[in-house]
Amino acid sequence: MTRIAPFLVLLTLGCKDDAPPAGADSGSAEEIPTLEPPADGEGFQMSMTALAPAGEETWACEVYDLPTDDYAPVNSVRYIQNPGTHHMTLSTVALSGASLEPGTHDCEELYGEESMMKDQIMFFGSQGTADDTLALPEGVVANMPPGIQIVHEVHYVNTSTEDVTLYSVINAYTIDSDDVTDMIWGGQVRDETISVPANSTATEWTRCLFNEDVEVQFLASHTHALGVEFTVAPYDGETVGDIFYTNDDWHDPKITQYEEGLSVPAGQGFEYTCTWTNPNDIDVSYGLTSEDEMCNLAIVFTPFSTSAECTVVETSDGVLWP
Repeated sequence: MTRIAPFLVLLTLGCKDDAPPAGADSGSAEEIPTLEPPADGEGFQMSMTALAPAGEETWACEVYDLPTDDYAPVNSVRYIQNPGTHHMTLSTVALSGASLEPGTHDCEELYGEESMMKDQIMFFGSQGTADDTLALPEGVVANMPPGIQIVHEVHYVNTSTEDVTLYSVINAYTIDSDDVTDMIWGGQVRDETISVPANSTATEWTRCLFNEDVEVQFLASHTHALGVEFTVAPYDGETVGDIFYTNDDWHDPKITQYEEGLSVPAGQGFEYTCTWTNPNDIDVSYGLTSEDEMCNLAIVFTPFSTSAECTVVETSDGVLWP
């Protein structure tokens, strides 16, 4: 289970509408939409821009320091970005003691560094949704360390005949530390040995068990364009229960929030299944670009515990990816 830092951990990925962001200052066609930053003492804003040339796939990473001077107990987030964005993520390598060169990078080159993947902790993400707000339960926060270096990543496929200016703006809203009752942690379970043969339909499943008692606050799915169905069912180490989560739209991660929290005792967990249809003459496997595929389950839970994880114990292809 890949680690995700104590933030709104939704590496998740939705595409709802192509309208200008509601409430954002869209201005003229040439202007980039913006959000009014949180008031002093109520949060902070993160943003980046990049150019997506016509007819090209752009994967841009901006490295900068989080604009905070003290621990920030984040309870909710609002973000805006280009409709149809393949994905946006915020991550850090700072918690491992590593450091990156500030500024704009080609993400493919940045991820080519072995230490980047090993040390990276992702703490927020979205996909094609142009404007959305995510909120944790009252008193529950993601406590962000002050001034840590982050990687703000945007992946966009420009199928048009004109250049597109990419924008990604995130407002993080905090609460008073005296009002904090709990913190979140989370992660994503990934299948990195996907095989989708040419001109065929393929299905793969993964089973994981938690090593500690948790209350799941959010679940979300992620595949790429060949994905036609994503399901989640309870798994107790022996028996797979009834499917309780289904998503048949790869554009929309179907971020599901459980108001009371979904109780999962240690020794229990989930089976999640991905189905893809590949109409092309080329086999497809796991990868980070839009021409590859993924099968990821994102899980956000309380109480805060960096040692809690859903450990993969069985897969359909017999490979136990760490």
